[in-house]
Amino acid sequence: MTEVDGDGAATANGQSARDADAPLLRVEDLQKYYYERDTLVDRLMGREPQSVKAVDGVSLEVGRGETLGLVGESGCGKSTTGETLLRLREPTGGRVVFDGEDVFEMEDLGEFRRRAGIVFQDPYSSLDPRMTVGRIIREPLDVHGVGSPEERRERARELLARVGLSAGQVDRYPHEFSGGQRQRIGIARALALEPEFVVLDEPVSALDVSVQAQILNLLSDLQEEMGLTYLFIAHDLSVVRHISDRVAVMYLGDIVETGPVDDIFEDPKHPYTQALLESVPRADTAERDREVEALSGDVPSPRNPPSGCRFRTRCPEVIPPDDVALDRAAYREVMDFRERLEAGEVEAADVRDASERETDDVDIDVREAVESLVGPEFAAGAGGRDRAAVEESLEQLAGDDVERARETLRERFESVCERRRPVLQDETHPAACHLYEQPDAD
Repeated sequence: MTEVDGDGAATANGQSARDADAPLLRVEDLQKYYYERDTLVDRLMGREPQSVKAVDGVSLEVGRGETLGLVGESGCGKSTTGETLLRLREPTGGRVVFDGEDVFEMEDLGEFRRRAGIVFQDPYSSLDPRMTVGRIIREPLDVHGVGSPEERRERARELLARVGLSAGQVDRYPHEFSGGQRQRIGIARALALEPEFVVLDEPVSALDVSVQAQILNLLSDLQEEMGLTYLFIAHDLSVVRHISDRVAVMYLGDIVETGPVDDIFEDPKHPYTQALLESVPRADTAERDREVEALSGDVPSPRNPPSGCRFRTRCPEVIPPDDVALDRAAYREVMDFRERLEAGEVEAADVRDASERETDDVDIDVREAVESLVGPEFAAGAGGRDRAAVEESLEQLAGDDVERARETLRERFESVCERRRPVLQDETHPAACHLYEQPDAD
């Protein structure tokens, strides 16, 4: 039994009650960049290193005993986030606090490695084919010098049985097991040191649907039995809803929305979360004729992410300036045209071709180019200063003054979504979006 003083300060593990209520894991502005053109030859040639911002400012918390689902498209930085917060990859910046201690300032990671584990995505490449499963499971025990050799072997047998395999399979090799069985072995290895926190990196994505359910049920049972805390990384939203208590939605290296799982699925706030949920196939026959609108454009490169809101280049809800009299569809077309112009994908010849004039005609009528280069919604609905700005920009582009053409559109149509990076508000279900109040935005 635990003794509690008059102030209620002591707990069973020696922590203060205040510490027990704090999140087990807190991530603050985590960054992980990879650098290109950073070799000795590049430096001698005077080339500036170019960063790939795989994770760029992630902040999240995971409470004791809960499961936080981390979701997003492939390539958004989910797995890199999980590996970096465990210091399997060294961070570029930020802070990770685990049970009150800064992980990035730890000189000896031994104790942290015992308390935090990981289950990798691929059950085939994550197991050494030259080692028996018994040796794979007891390897963490060997590294940390836990118990005698016989005790470690017995622990491996117990863990095999606990994850639904036979203790008699301890001397078999990974190739003798199916994908689902291999993932069970990976889970057993992650639990060998009895950790408190486990990163589950897409643990069922490589498995058949029937096997996925078995693994998810196993993870839930282990969590209840052992009091585990999970960071569950996945792109399958139905899986996330099944196992998670809260959800964090990630886009291009940043968290755009967090909240309780039911709130995220029933009342998503961020346009990206809404698009993700809208794209999920549904079994209800009443929705068989439902039309799903795909997001416009491609995911930007993490080498050169958009300014301000990372999602603005694809967002259907991008916010026009107050004095721009365009509906969202027409404004989206202008934004897309600007992106193409900034990227050098629109040239003077395109304006001349669209206006159906000879290339040496200095009096090009750009009005004919508006619909084909900008879009039908803008051409049909724009007037006044909005149309004048676009036509002026096209005239400047036709005259090969590309920079001035860009500036003309920027002065008229630049959105708050470009100028300021939105932040997550301090509330239960925040969204990093300018559709909501952003008092602390940079």
